[in-house]
Amino acid sequence: MTVETLRGETMLRRWKRFRVAVLAAVVAIVGCGREGPSSTPAKGSAASTQGTQREEGARPAETAERRRAQATDGEPQDGARHDEEHEGSVARDEATVGIRLSRREQENLGLRTEVAQIRPIEDVRKLNGVVKPHPDRVAEVTSRVSGRVVNIHVPLGALVKRGDHLLDIQSVELERAELNLIQAENRLVLTNVNLERAKKLVERGIVAQKELLTLENQQREILNEIESLTRQLTLLGLPPEEIQRVRQERAVTTLRLPAPIGGTVVERNVVLGRQIEPNAALMKIADTSVMIVEGEVFEDTLSLLKLRQRVRVVLLAHPNEVFDGKISLIGPAVSQPKRTIPVWAEVTNRRGLLRQDLFAQVFVILGERRRSLTVPPRALINAEGAEFVFVERGGAYIRADLTIGARNDRFVEVLRGLSPGDRVVTDGNRELYAKWLAARGGGSVLPRETD
Repeated sequence: MTVETLRGETMLRRWKRFRVAVLAAVVAIVGCGREGPSSTPAKGSAASTQGTQREEGARPAETAERRRAQATDGEPQDGARHDEEHEGSVARDEATVGIRLSRREQENLGLRTEVAQIRPIEDVRKLNGVVKPHPDRVAEVTSRVSGRVVNIHVPLGALVKRGDHLLDIQSVELERAELNLIQAENRLVLTNVNLERAKKLVERGIVAQKELLTLENQQREILNEIESLTRQLTLLGLPPEEIQRVRQERAVTTLRLPAPIGGTVVERNVVLGRQIEPNAALMKIADTSVMIVEGEVFEDTLSLLKLRQRVRVVLLAHPNEVFDGKISLIGPAVSQPKRTIPVWAEVTNRRGLLRQDLFAQVFVILGERRRSLTVPPRALINAEGAEFVFVERGGAYIRADLTIGARNDRFVEVLRGLSPGDRVVTDGNRELYAKWLAARGGGSVLPRETD
């Protein structure tokens, strides 16, 4: 026989011995755990002594069986009761699985609840939009003459009132017109003196009437020239009070650019000493008390919208703030690439939170539906192919699967799964769901939050 054959026979004999040993152990364990029929032995007999010894040997197994039966059918033991009262333990009943949390755990999770109530739920349409300044509340500061910036009176972001002094511009063209006006004023004074003297001489017959008429024509020409120069300075941007000062004080002045409207300086394109050209945008001022939220709708929604329709606006930057407004424009043309129609909503800028180019969600209110049982949208959790909430009942947080109806930005209609007065978890519900899964021993991962 070869070495390989001997080794195989040896392994076979060992395997047979191992199977016999395992079978004997199983039989012994089963025999120890089984209770035989009890008899009442006589006192002092050997059978009584042997029965007592057998009972003492089987007592550990019997005690374990009794404890398991009591934990299942009767009151829990001290250890079981302690496990149930432990923080994060799972409380079970026939239909639901809940989780109990201590007050400290509730505070750490930031749990907050709201009551499910019967209320009218509105029919809304959601649009995505961008905040824009109102086109009727924006003004550009420009100069009508070329020149050099010699002074800047307001910084970027400053709040100004209409007529506030913004910039000083030194302009050769403006100074030339002012000098012409000063010279015309000087000629007018001289002409008026000569005219008064000529009138007296004509009355005495010393000077002919023709000379008086010549001086009167000269006076009218100077007055016309002064009027033309005054109009020219007005067109160049010089205020009437500045023109009057030039005529009275016979001194040139710089061009002071005033604020055309009240608002915020949102753009400033000048620095000291910069040479500017006419009509170049030097500053932009926007009145941000009312802003426009520009959204887009598809053709199938266009028939539901109308002017002056109420809207609610929620900013991604301030999700807890709600702004009220109305539709002010429904675009007259369809954007060809997207096949959408622009929609503008005028919104009052409460506390100045609406800023240009912020993303926003516009909820157009089409009307109210029936009164229904509702909960806040943030109470819903979408996971495991279902939508559910956590309800506070009897000191435990119970998962309640829901059947959902209509929904909007404020409330979600609940068709099945809750009753009026149930307190649903709104804040900290996702953290509670993670703890609920951990207490159950695993499960679905925490879902990502959706709009």
